Amino acid sequence: MSSVVFNLNDITLVMTIVLSILFSLMLLSSHRMNDNSAYLLAAFLISHAFIAFHELTFFGEKFRFEALEFAPNILFVGSLAYCLDAVLLYFYIKSSVFSDFKFSKKYLVHLIPFFLYAIYLIFNYYSLSDIAKQIVIENWGLYSTWHYVATDTSIKLLRLAYLIGCFVLIARYHKRHKEERADISTIDLNWLRLLLIGFLAIMLTEAFLSILKVINLSYAIEVETFISIGLLSYYITFLLVVSLLFYSVTKSHSIIPIPTTDENQNFDEKSVYKPVYIERIETIMRKEKPYLLSDITIDELAKKLHVSTKDLSVTLNRHFQMNFYEFINNYRIEEAKTLLVEDVNKSITDIYFDVGFNSKSVFYTFFNKKEGITPSEFRKRHSNNS
Repeated sequence: MSSVVFNLNDITLVMTIVLSILFSLMLLSSHRMNDNSAYLLAAFLISHAFIAFHELTFFGEKFRFEALEFAPNILFVGSLAYCLDAVLLYFYIKSSVFSDFKFSKKYLVHLIPFFLYAIYLIFNYYSLSDIAKQIVIENWGLYSTWHYVATDTSIKLLRLAYLIGCFVLIARYHKRHKEERADISTIDLNWLRLLLIGFLAIMLTEAFLSILKVINLSYAIEVETFISIGLLSYYITFLLVVSLLFYSVTKSHSIIPIPTTDENQNFDEKSVYKPVYIERIETIMRKEKPYLLSDITIDELAKKLHVSTKDLSVTLNRHFQMNFYEFINNYRIEEAKTLLVEDVNKSITDIYFDVGFNSKSVFYTFFNKKEGITPSEFRKRHSNNS
């Protein structure tokens, strides 16, 4: 960094602090999100304000020495947020996708790393005299010790674990919807996946920096390597924090929350199905064609069949080897194949709407997966054979 108190990098950090605080206040006063999600996202933003504050006080050359001369106790305060941001992001996503999410005492276990790190700082920094703290600041005393580097690396790797947990939550959410719905085109979580990939890239970078510090304990590494990677993460983090807030507010309608657990899906591998259900399912699918309803759910089909949702789900999984989403859309593809051949004047767009699809991409994906060719190629091939 340069010799001025605030340079471009410091300004980026200051903007991150200010905007994170302002955005968190806006969220708490807004009614566009459910309360739990708003609280958790606001807390996540505040944690990033503390992280930016830590980076500013720890690595801003002039700011570090001039500001900390009068308040040495603030040196490591912001670093505590590294134990919280990924945890808060994980629970923000969990509260967004699962309708029955509630704060519980059992979740306090996720704060253990925070308290352990706080105890570590108390013993290794905050219990020192003011003079000793000044020496630590001037000589990078604690920062260069093996136990601090090991602690910092452990925290950064733990953050990665929570980010992976976020992706697992989204995968569970999609799987559950496919068990219950035939149309999931209205559920758009691509924006959230992209943002998570961004945060994952940042946390991977920071974990990589921590590993470099471990290596640096034994083999000297150019300081410029740390600085270049660290500065890049400042700017990307700033953009990600702003993007997360924007998309969380504007795209929250694209998330349809579902219960954490589904009693109808609680069957084990030994669950059996009744052969009579198979005949009943095939008969009603052939005669009434309920798959033509674009928004049909497993509950609605179970009512038509006069069976429980659990029995229907067991039958689909055990006999047909499909979830509800795949089962319904396979029937739709068969119907589309018939229309493609028999009604050559009907457009492919009209056909996929007529058979129950609401998304062109989903229709083409399913068709190509089942037939190995596109609908256009299928129509052309069969028209040549007729």
